[in-house]
Amino acid sequence: MTANTRRKGGIVRQMLSYGGVSAMQTFVEFGVFAILQLIGLPFRLANTAAVFCSGAFNYVMNRNVTFKSSSNYARSIAMFVAMYCWNLLFSNLMMAWIPGLLGWSTMVVKIVTMGMQAIWGFLLCRYVIFK
Repeated sequence: MTANTRRKGGIVRQMLSYGGVSAMQTFVEFGVFAILQLIGLPFRLANTAAVFCSGAFNYVMNRNVTFKSSSNYARSIAMFVAMYCWNLLFSNLMMAWIPGLLGWSTMVVKIVTMGMQAIWGFLLCRYVIFK
């Protein structure tokens, strides 16, 4: 274990904190998405707004609480935005394709893609973005 990892509390604390932030982020993202869908916004626009809101929340919480990062702010925000652009593209593509292929609702696809993004998001944040 490196001194840097000990200072930040270790991987177990980070995983628990990331899980808590992800749970709160899920409520933010899915809540915004569901509300915008209910008022009739197309899923791509609703998803874009939801991802933007949850991304801003996620960045602040993970940088300051989970990873307690003092890394280069401009670098970390640029990398985080790049990850969220990928997440947005990925989720929009999956919500466009999967319902027609498998008959799943866009809400179910949204939940599945959010789970996948949580896994690669932790790994990227820990080892690349907030390093």
